[in-house]
Amino acid sequence: MVRKILGITGSRADFGLMIPVFQKITQSPDLDLDLVVTGMHLLPEFQDSLGEIVKSNLCRMHHISMVLGEDSGKAMAQSLGLAIFGIAEVIESVKPDIILLQGDRAEMLAGAIAAAHTNTPICHMSGGDYSGSIDDVTRNAISKFAHIHLTTCESSGQRLLAMGEKAGRIFKVGEPGLDVIKQMQYIPPAELAKEFRLDLTRPLLLATQHPVTTETDQAAWQMTQILEALTELDIQTVFTYPNTDAGGREMARVLRKYQNQDFLRIIPHLGSVKYLSMMRIASVLVGNSSSGIIEAPFFRLPVVNIGTRQYGRLRACNVIDTGYHKAEIVKAIFRALQDPFFRETLQHDCVNPYGDGTAAPKTIVLLSHLKLGPELINKWMDKNEERLVEEK
Repeated sequence: MVRKILGITGSRADFGLMIPVFQKITQSPDLDLDLVVTGMHLLPEFQDSLGEIVKSNLCRMHHISMVLGEDSGKAMAQSLGLAIFGIAEVIESVKPDIILLQGDRAEMLAGAIAAAHTNTPICHMSGGDYSGSIDDVTRNAISKFAHIHLTTCESSGQRLLAMGEKAGRIFKVGEPGLDVIKQMQYIPPAELAKEFRLDLTRPLLLATQHPVTTETDQAAWQMTQILEALTELDIQTVFTYPNTDAGGREMARVLRKYQNQDFLRIIPHLGSVKYLSMMRIASVLVGNSSSGIIEAPFFRLPVVNIGTRQYGRLRACNVIDTGYHKAEIVKAIFRALQDPFFRETLQHDCVNPYGDGTAAPKTIVLLSHLKLGPELINKWMDKNEERLVEEK
């Protein structure tokens, strides 16, 4: 019998990571996919993001509007309520056998809450990872709701065990974003250069700075410091928009003030193919995007990681951590570009700790062979001898 899988996407980042998994589900004769499309995808400024999903033509899609106009923590909390309401309606309609969640976004937490209250098994990818901001709390909350954990690395599994999750529910599959990189048909550098008016003979910076929800009062100042540092350096830079967390609109407002700077190309949404193709030719990745931690090591791309958003997260040797002040950022970018020891280490010792790019097929095997029933749902009744995955 074909199993119904309900996925959720609420941001350009999670959709980009999950494309290989969603594609494998649709290709499997044992699985059928429905997808909730919500969050920033449905905002006018990110219409290209929605267009990318529609163009993929993966499966049946269910649009749920949840993001309110106000740029505040209160609006984030209220949006969570709207998402729970909408996702519960989709669950009632689709009646999925499993809901598949990835990462630490509020949309995923809404899915976990709705699924838990409808006794729908929850499979959570990237649980046990560690980072700063409200993301960490949200991720851990999803993990406590989840019935099966598909982790990115060994240390994430150990954190889940420390949280009280049972070893028989934890499976290391790796980071699905690395599957994307392995399968990607990259855009030729000359084509990117033409579209974005880039000089491939000169250094290129790729930048993204997201708000930190515990530092929303500093969002505009943080973005200003970064842009002032980049202005001083005067190195050609492609800068993508921040996400829609509290403080994101204020950051975007500051970013637009610099749009007439000759060195700067401001792009609201690059899409997965263009973004990874840009990473492939960039000299340094700047900001606080998780792509600097997860995908950048594959390209041996230096990363200047700014601020606290990725604090404590497992990383390769390509990352240089720095504070928010302009002088610190300038110094870190200079080091990433010019420090011979750092660049030598990057070329010879950079190992990605998040897997080998085979997360999608491993995930499909588990989704297809999970034993559905009371034993899966009733986590608190676990017995050590129980096997939750059928023998192949």
